[in-house]
Amino acid sequence: MMDTPSRPVFRTPLNFMAAATVFFVGGLVAAPFVIGEAITFFYQPHLLALVHTFTLGWVTATIMGIMYRYVPALTHTRIRFPRLAAAQFVIFIIGALGMIGHFAIGSWVGLWWSAIAMVAAVILFAINLIPCVAPRFGTGIAESGIMIAIVFLLAAAIWGLLLALDKTYNFLGGDLLSNLGGHVALAAVGWVMVAVCAISYRMVPAFVLPSKPIPRAALWQLYALAMGAAALATVLIARRGGALILGAAVVAAIAVYLAIMASVMMTRRGPIDWTMRHALCGMGWLIVASVLGLILDAAGADTVTGNRAACGFAAAGLLGWVSNYIIGMSYRLTPGLVDRVRADSGWRAVSGKRMSSVIAPMHPQLWIWSLFNLGVAAATIGLVVANIVLAEIGAAACAAAAIIYAALMCAILAKAYRAGASNLQPG
Repeated sequence: MMDTPSRPVFRTPLNFMAAATVFFVGGLVAAPFVIGEAITFFYQPHLLALVHTFTLGWVTATIMGIMYRYVPALTHTRIRFPRLAAAQFVIFIIGALGMIGHFAIGSWVGLWWSAIAMVAAVILFAINLIPCVAPRFGTGIAESGIMIAIVFLLAAAIWGLLLALDKTYNFLGGDLLSNLGGHVALAAVGWVMVAVCAISYRMVPAFVLPSKPIPRAALWQLYALAMGAAALATVLIARRGGALILGAAVVAAIAVYLAIMASVMMTRRGPIDWTMRHALCGMGWLIVASVLGLILDAAGADTVTGNRAACGFAAAGLLGWVSNYIIGMSYRLTPGLVDRVRADSGWRAVSGKRMSSVIAPMHPQLWIWSLFNLGVAAATIGLVVANIVLAEIGAAACAAAAIIYAALMCAILAKAYRAGASNLQPG
């Protein structure tokens, strides 16, 4: 029997987004102190903790929050087990904190126990979301992409658990870096890339109002991206040849996505606001990350060139690409989520048109956009050319942007947790 929605359940999407904001600012505040370690080699405890702060705490939590709110609206269904969703949030946070903490101290037994919690959280997430999107698989572009992404998330979580167990029991065999590369392909391409493509196919047109709809080719682009991610992960885990060719195939699918987004922007009728500025920067950083990913495939992660490419790929991909998307989209999505929670709680809605007035007259969106993208550029270049000082300066600039962003988001999110609220002016 389905659970009856209750007040705490209504906040599940915002709970994920609030937690994600904390992970984001926490990771970037820590980044200047550990980023220099990447110049030597990227596979180190502190760096693994930092990367998972972003991949799990920031990116995955945000996408889960967005999906919990917008999948039911997209599919005209409801979350079947909303109380299970609330429990999944708690398990997810426990798993994420446990993995990050145990990575940082190099405790492998603690790591795989935390990974078990993370796998459990992902399974609960799939139980709630897949029944919503499965009936539209193959017909709805966004619905198909979301379902594919969730399957990849399951695969990435399970493979990550096996990698954690292997640290204690050493049963997988093969090559550590190749096995790790398979996990990255499943998580970064199969989960994050497919999810972002699917969500942006739905939301970007709603923001910019193009004169033409998203073409049917977008569905085939998602299929091609998914097949490329699966094949790339397979050859990396199996230590077979062809990683460079399959990496090129993934990049080709990304190029199709960028072409579709470009066609949407060229026929837009809506304004270029801060949401779209971040999205455009994200597209540019996606190109940079794709090039660095190809260099990594060609050179191999165990070479000096490969290590530099891997570090630059992580900075350009996690920060430049997906974080720009999340920051930009949050300007539009978060106020609506807050109003929905307030309505569900029987509270007065907040109103307005420009979020920048929350911390006026500092123009926070300008500072966030400028500091963040300049910081990503400096950090990426510093990592690629092995300049520790430049990388640390870039990380510090990103941290400053994250602090401003977190303050802005906290001012908005707080309205969902207390009845009294002054006018909130989203942009």
